[in-house]
Amino acid sequence: MMKQLEDPYADYAKLVRTFMDGFYGPAGKYVRQYLTDLEKEAVARQTHCNWNSTPTSLTYLNLGFVNQAQRLFDQAEKAVGKDAIRLRRVRHARLSLDRASLAIHARLTSDWLARGKPAGQAPPDREATARRVLETWLAQAKLRLPESAQETEKRHAEAEVRRYTTVATSVALPGKFRALPKGTVHDYLPIMTRNWAEVVKVVKDPEAETGIANKLDLTAASVESPEKYVVPMPWGLYGTVEKKSVGGNLIQAADIPGPGYHWYKMGSFPIAPGYYAYFFWSWIIQVDVDNVFDPAKPDQKFDVWARIKFEGPRFPHAKPGDKDAIYVERLVLVKVKP
Repeated sequence: MMKQLEDPYADYAKLVRTFMDGFYGPAGKYVRQYLTDLEKEAVARQTHCNWNSTPTSLTYLNLGFVNQAQRLFDQAEKAVGKDAIRLRRVRHARLSLDRASLAIHARLTSDWLARGKPAGQAPPDREATARRVLETWLAQAKLRLPESAQETEKRHAEAEVRRYTTVATSVALPGKFRALPKGTVHDYLPIMTRNWAEVVKVVKDPEAETGIANKLDLTAASVESPEKYVVPMPWGLYGTVEKKSVGGNLIQAADIPGPGYHWYKMGSFPIAPGYYAYFFWSWIIQVDVDNVFDPAKPDQKFDVWARIKFEGPRFPHAKPGDKDAIYVERLVLVKVKP
C-alpha cells in the first residue's frame, strides 16, 4: 500500500513478491500462499470483519483452512533452515494464526470430532502452539519494546495463553444435545466470550459441566448499576452489518425452575455474518456466533440455548449465604431441521 501511494500504477503482485522474497527469503513463497489462501477463504465464507471481530467470528478460520495454513508455515520454517533472523520473521508472521488457533481450538476439536475424527485432519497440537505463541510473543517484545515495558507484556502474553489452555483439549458436548446428529450442535465455551473490560470473570466452578463459567459478581465494585441486573433478564442477537438487534428474549422469574444451572432457550433464528449473542441489559458478555453461517444455506435457522445459574437473594430459589451473581457457562446453537 505504501508503494502504491508512491505509484498507483505499480504492479501489486510484483510488489508483494519483492517484499516476501526479500524479507522471508526461501520462505516467501509459503507466506505468500498463506495470504492468497486466506483471502480466497474469507471471500468464499462471506466473512464480515468489524472493529471488535474475534477469531471466533472469522468464518474463514475453519478446520480445513487452519490446518492447511499451519502446514504452509511448517514448510516456511523448514525453508529458512538455520537463518535465525528469517526464522524470527516467519514466526512473527505466524503469530496471528497461532493465537487464533489457540482461541478457537475447542471449536476446531468439536468440528473434528463431529466429522468422525478423520485421519490427518486433527486440529493443531494445542500445547505446541501455545509454546510457540509465548516464545514468539516474548521475542518480539524484546525486539520492539523498552525494557521497562517487557515484564507487563510478558504477563499479558502468559494470561492469554493460560486463558485458552485452561480447559481440556476435548470438551464433550452438553448431555442435553449429545444425541443429536453430528455437525448440528455448535458449542461456545467461556473462553470464547468477549467480556467488556473484564468485569465478568472466567472462574472455576465445580457445578459447571466444563468446570469453568463466566461469573458476573453483582457485589463487585467494578459492576456499574448492579441494581439493573434482575429478572426479567434480557439476552439477544445483534447484527453488526444491519446495525440492529436481530432477535432476543427475556428470562422471567417463572422460567427459573430451581437453584443451580439450567438451560434457557432464546428462540430460533437465522444466523448471518457479523452476528453475536449478548447477555444482560449491558451486553457485558458477547459471543460471536457467525461461524455457523453457511453461504450455501443463508436461511438456515438455529435454536439458541444458554446454560445459566442465578444466585443470591435478588433471584428465585436463593440459598442462605449466597451472594448475588449470575453465571453463564456456555452458549449452544442447534441447527433446526428444515
